[in-house]
Amino acid sequence: MKCFQYSDKDLLLAFMKTAQYLAGLAAHEDVWRHIAELMVNFYRADSAGFARRRADGEIEIHHLITSDRQPSLFLSSKEIQETASEVFETGFLAWRSLGVGVESYTVVFLPVAIGADTSEVLLVGDPTAGPVANDVLNVYLAVAGLAGAAITRLTSETELKKHRAHLQKLVSERTSELTLTLDRLELEVTGHMQAEKELRTIRDHLEELVETRTAELGKANRELKAYASKLERINEELSEFAFVASHDLQEPLRKIQTFCDLAKNRCAPALDDAGQQYLDRILSSASRMRQLLRDLLRFSRVATVLEPFKQIDLYKIVREAADIFEKDILESGCLVGIENMPVIEGDETQMLQLFQNLIGNALKYRSSRSPLIEICGKRDGQGFCEISVKDNGIGFEQQFERLIFKPFQRLHGRCEYEGTGMGLAICRKIVELHSGSIRAESEPERGATFVIRLPVKQEKREDIGAGKGSQGGLNG
Repeated sequence: MKCFQYSDKDLLLAFMKTAQYLAGLAAHEDVWRHIAELMVNFYRADSAGFARRRADGEIEIHHLITSDRQPSLFLSSKEIQETASEVFETGFLAWRSLGVGVESYTVVFLPVAIGADTSEVLLVGDPTAGPVANDVLNVYLAVAGLAGAAITRLTSETELKKHRAHLQKLVSERTSELTLTLDRLELEVTGHMQAEKELRTIRDHLEELVETRTAELGKANRELKAYASKLERINEELSEFAFVASHDLQEPLRKIQTFCDLAKNRCAPALDDAGQQYLDRILSSASRMRQLLRDLLRFSRVATVLEPFKQIDLYKIVREAADIFEKDILESGCLVGIENMPVIEGDETQMLQLFQNLIGNALKYRSSRSPLIEICGKRDGQGFCEISVKDNGIGFEQQFERLIFKPFQRLHGRCEYEGTGMGLAICRKIVELHSGSIRAESEPERGATFVIRLPVKQEKREDIGAGKGSQGGLNG
């Protein structure tokens, strides 16, 4: 037998009529009987019925109706019992192919949910000798849903009637109790009036306490704001001090280097090896100190010399940063890949410094393999972009990830790699000034990946570069 085909219009009319018909039924058993009749007579099933679980766990079949197209069904077979029990346990539909004489057909087991539990299972005999088509299953599931809704309505109405009768009884009993209590309450009015007076006194006292506490909190908030403002001023002063100190201390260092060079050139014949070594150490130390001061100056300039944010193309910025290392890139055979860099709002100079530091870091800590630097970006659809700078260098232990972003922190000695440990600290400062974040992921000998998260649009800020960027020359 071919499967009956339904059009969308037929299904809609069928479900509307079925729902209207079921809405008029007043008994639980009527729903099961009429659903079985509808499945056979209208929805062209070969057979239909319901499985119900008794209190002892046994499965019973109710309202079994068979069409004249299918003369017999073995609905009491062990396989039917087991499958129905499985549907009761899992709450999911199932199907089994069975044989009747020389023919075979499929019985679909559909859970009928009343509330959160499967209370019955709708059994539908389908002429298909195998898996039932999805559109047919959808029809059966929809009818099972209508059955569950109808039973739920009837159950709710029955429970509502019981509750209504129970409430009427309670109201009657409570009315009698209240009538008796009213007489007693009239005698206690005086006591209650006194208690009410005491409550008013307590309430007034509580209101006074609330006002006092509110005033104290307001004072504490004002003090906190004043402290925050003071702390901000201190931070600004510290930043300015670092700027001035790192700049002004370079002049004495230049003199130390100059006079040491003069002493080394003019007095070389009079100096023994130890004296020569002492002068070399002084020059080396002065050079390191001067580099430290330069890096400290750059670090302080990140926070003190700010330009208004504007639209910048990060691809051009990264390309320019890579060009700075053109010689090192060519000599090392490094490959630099740049992909999907977005256009964002930011400080162009600081963005150039950020990627210059990260590319320089990747070149400095390269391994014996040919260097590879991959820089790519993407937007997250929430107003932010994420940029990754990945290399195949020597890497580092992940436990040091927070340490490397602190000023003057190094994981290697000066004899292994030059530098002062300020490059990544400057990167972190730049990213934070752009309301972003930076993190690193790495394993030893497997390279490192720096992930930068920046907003695409920045909040407005004042141009403070002219006020703090004029504290003396920067190349001294």
